[in-house]
Amino acid sequence: MALSADRRTEYKEGVDRVYPVAANAVIYAGAMVCLDANGYAVPAADTANYKFAGVARGAVDNTGGSNGDKDIVVRWPGVFRFKASSITQAMVGKIMYVVDDETFDDSAGNNGIVCGRLVEYVSATEGWLDTAVAIYAGASMAAGNVSLSDAGDHFAAAEHDAESALQKLSKALPPLLVPRFTGWTKDGTDQDIATPALEFPVPVRIKRAYAVVGTAPGTDKTLTLKLGSDTLLSISGTDTKGEAEDLDIAVAADTDIAIKVNETSGGSGANCDLYLVVALDDGE
Repeated sequence: MALSADRRTEYKEGVDRVYPVAANAVIYAGAMVCLDANGYAVPAADTANYKFAGVARGAVDNTGGSNGDKDIVVRWPGVFRFKASSITQAMVGKIMYVVDDETFDDSAGNNGIVCGRLVEYVSATEGWLDTAVAIYAGASMAAGNVSLSDAGDHFAAAEHDAESALQKLSKALPPLLVPRFTGWTKDGTDQDIATPALEFPVPVRIKRAYAVVGTAPGTDKTLTLKLGSDTLLSISGTDTKGEAEDLDIAVAADTDIAIKVNETSGGSGANCDLYLVVALDDGE
């Protein structure tokens, strides 16, 4: 409940922390320390679900012991001098990541375990780290290690991290509605449709197409809609709707979405509504 009088609150300086050590872990004095997935102290490593915890004040050997049989004192935050894989003066101020319990690097490795920010360059293989940013970053500052709560199941299981979700969202574009067109001649040839000059400022790929026509083509007759020379979809016989959901038509940036119609001969075409589902073409 909320306080109604003064409270005697216990206080620590927040420089040293005590953590239980993982079973069989050996941590050396001066080593970078992580907490494993279960919250036990282990030598720092580029391992999934590890969280950087600080620097060991002393050595602890829990060989043969169970989780929590021994404790270790870890100092955090602070500025510490450690080995580096390969750094430069230009990297001062950048986030650094765990390589092992005495080494850091500017590359996130496989799991992006943040251990600090480079605040002073010593050499290509040594520098000073300010570990405060790592403590507050938790497991990692890499987007791929930030999980998502996807109650609506908008993303696949493999996309339940920020990086994957952002990549998916960045590729998605609003559906494109081509303004209704009408009155084409049914003569079995490709005919350009007079629509506004629609285009995207970035390269895209047409992934799906849906169309509705006012009048069905008729028995043994077919209406085909095209994007340039590529077929989007066809509507035949007495059908008035058509769809194609397995397209992959590339359209360069600043290129008109030029729709063509080809319908089996016999009269004048009715109106047509066309929807296109478009994705950003990122070159992958």
